[in-house]
Parts: sequence; structure tokens; C-alpha cells
Amino acid sequence: MKSVLVKTITYFFDFLNLMILIRVFLSWFSFKQENKLIILVYQLTDPVLEPTRKLTSKLGLNTGMIDFTPVISLLVLYYIIKPLLITLIYTFF
Repeated sequence: MKSVLVKTITYFFDFLNLMILIRVFLSWFSFKQENKLIILVYQLTDPVLEPTRKLTSKLGLNTGMIDFTPVISLLVLYYIIKPLLITLIYTFF
């Protein structure tokens, strides 16, 4: 049971990381905003990126044209939240 739950969480975070990377690549090119796939990518990544974006603006870390929000979000997801959840699963289940 533990391994199934850990694998599911791992797949979820890997998928979320992939969606954030796709969003970064999409920002480099011009696409129609009505495209359903682009809308889906934005809807999946906005709940992760918006809190980080608000935090960086409150802390005064706005860097102008370069947005470090995806990098910060990826690092927090991969190195803090994912290991914490996996540790909690192995500890309590």
C-alpha cells in the first residue's frame, strides 16, 4: 500500500513539474490564448505558480522581464514538498 501511494505521489509531482516546464516553454513563443491545451496547462499550473508569484512580489524580488517563479516553484516542489509527503507516508501508514 505504501509503495502504491508513494508512486502515485511521485507520478503526480513529475506530471506537475512537466506542466510547469511546458508553461515555461510556451512563454517563449506566441500562441493563441484560446487554444484548449494552453488553457489546460495554465489551469493546472496556476495554483502552484500564483502563491509563489505573490510571495516574490511581497518580498520585493521582482526581477523585471525574467520570471523566476517557475524555478522557485519547481525547487520547492521537488526538494521540500515531495520528500516531506513521502516521509509522512512512510511514517504514518
